[in-house]
Amino acid sequence: MDRKLMSKILSEMKKHLEENKEIGDLKVGALLALGHQLEAIFYYLGHELGTILNVKRIKEVKDIPEELKSIIPKYNIGDIIITESTDEIISLKLKGHSSSKDLIGKDIKSKGNFCSFEAGMLAGIVERMSNAHCFAQEVNCGLQTGGEACEFMIVFQKD
Repeated sequence: MDRKLMSKILSEMKKHLEENKEIGDLKVGALLALGHQLEAIFYYLGHELGTILNVKRIKEVKDIPEELKSIIPKYNIGDIIITESTDEIISLKLKGHSSSKDLIGKDIKSKGNFCSFEAGMLAGIVERMSNAHCFAQEVNCGLQTGGEACEFMIVFQKD
């Protein structure tokens, strides 16, 4: 367990309660501070959610980034910037998403990647869209780097 992260999140939750504010996603942060096992659970949940969203079917991998730019805001997932796209990978930045939007800018830091739910959801969305297996991974977390956005890489599985 990341005790330092847990302590900061609990302090932030207490502050929110004292100020009559919602604690929302701070609860998720507290869960993730408990350990890495939860990363796999959150990835799975995000992936499953991504596979049931209504998305346009895409025949060409090169068309996926443009479709992601419409799907992500449609479902209120966050603000997306595609940074690289090839036949093998799509790299992107995601800002204002549910795992970090209430935590960024509050002096809460994570020792590692934190946004496995969004990684799983991105993989599920792309798999549903393309009918191709892929894996998504957070490569830089805003809670770890202090940045405003988290960076993800979606890798297509080659048969």
